[in-house]
Amino acid sequence: MINTVKLPLKSAAKIRITEPLSGVAEIRLRAGRPSVCVNILGDMRVCSEPFSSAEIADCFAEICRYSVHSFQEEIAQGFVTLDGGHRVGICGTAVTNGGKIEMFKDISGLNIRIAHEIRGCADEVYSRFFSGGMRSVLIAGKPLCGKTTVLRDLARRLGEHHRVTLIDSRNELSASFHGTPTLDIGLNTDVLCGCSKSDGIMLALRTLSPEVIICDEIGNDETAIEQALFCGVKLAASAHAASLNELQKRPQTRGIAPFFDVCALIGDRGRLLDYRENKG
Repeated sequence: MINTVKLPLKSAAKIRITEPLSGVAEIRLRAGRPSVCVNILGDMRVCSEPFSSAEIADCFAEICRYSVHSFQEEIAQGFVTLDGGHRVGICGTAVTNGGKIEMFKDISGLNIRIAHEIRGCADEVYSRFFSGGMRSVLIAGKPLCGKTTVLRDLARRLGEHHRVTLIDSRNELSASFHGTPTLDIGLNTDVLCGCSKSDGIMLALRTLSPEVIICDEIGNDETAIEQALFCGVKLAASAHAASLNELQKRPQTRGIAPFFDVCALIGDRGRLLDYRENKG
């Protein structure tokens, strides 16, 4: 069952979507152009009249709860997360200091990625890799294929019978509100929001006694991953890649892929396309 969600932006009321929001993956707003709806199959449709620069600025202010400086750390990373786990990517002019992005100005576009809770979408991954015992699994796939949604559902399944820690750096997996998850992430799942993957993994190891740690979009976190797996804790994580060969060649993931028991490639809605077991 797919739960429908509402777009929490009054300033974007001119957007008209002709299908249930449960079938929408992204809504793209660009100054001077109509907004575009991208459904979960990747099809794009115009869904509004052009947005002016002032309307984009109003949307950005609302996304930041009318307190842009309070979200400076998130904005410097290029996104803000809304209540409900919807992530908004930011287009504009980067303001740098010493080669590091500190802020964005002249906001020209907003990419709203709609979070979905799809119970059962991790069933194939769970039955293939976890039904016989706990394993460490790195889930790869293209953008918008549903990696985050699968990890969320996997946390729910594993959290029924195991101690799980969810490292939710961008508040997409749990959609926590004042620290309390608003999505079903499992009976025995603890959540660490707002910290980096590496810091979250080390905190979990020191304080939460997890059997498995779950985190999204892992990359240059080799030391923390190695520490967790050598402590007897399993890890389920995701990474961007169009194939398993690409996963093992990308600079961000080639160093960590060998630490996992299984590298799995998924397609739309969590469909398992391929997997490779590490024998070492």
